[in-house]
Amino acid sequence: MRAHRIRTRTLALGLVVIAALGTAACGGSSDPTTTTTSTASTTVPPNTDEATKVFDERIQTQLQQVGCYRGAIDGILGRASDEAILEFQRAEGLAADGELGPRTEAALTAAVAAGRRVCSPTTTTSTPATTTTAAPNDAPCTASALLRGLPAEGEQITRFVCAGGWAAGSLDNGSKFILKAQQGSWFAPAQDPCGGASAGLDPAILEAGCGG
Repeated sequence: MRAHRIRTRTLALGLVVIAALGTAACGGSSDPTTTTTSTASTTVPPNTDEATKVFDERIQTQLQQVGCYRGAIDGILGRASDEAILEFQRAEGLAADGELGPRTEAALTAAVAAGRRVCSPTTTTSTPATTTTAAPNDAPCTASALLRGLPAEGEQITRFVCAGGWAAGSLDNGSKFILKAQQGSWFAPAQDPCGGASAGLDPAILEAGCGG
């Protein structure tokens, strides 16, 4: 009788061990080999390069506040505005290319916020603002360079943006324009980019040159 009770207890203990092993084999949380698959983030970091460059009346005002632009705040962009950017860049030790890239704009914003007068009233800029060295298929992103690429003469630029080898903006008569860089100069594209030929263009270009 006693031997029977021992065998019964041994059998029960064996069943408990088997049940425990079965639970671990089915992926219990204590299994050190268990791995968790995480979903990779698809968030795209903001673009911080110098691909997009914008110039408008606000920049003209800021250049005047730091003493680099001495003309009227009229929103008319041309050689005087380009030379003001050059003068500011030289005074701040930036690359003097006459273009308002993100680094130049950030330095300009900081100078205005600090109330600094960067340019001296006696400073003169003798180098034309359109002498920027450009890549073979690029062109200087300056008002002076863009004006030479416009098909209509006598118009003035009031706002422009450059991105990805294209430039677009508004003229003082209310019309808009889009130009393409080629061999260091700006040209009107053969096809209207605001129509079916808009594929691949930067949204900033389409907004500035085609938007209402």
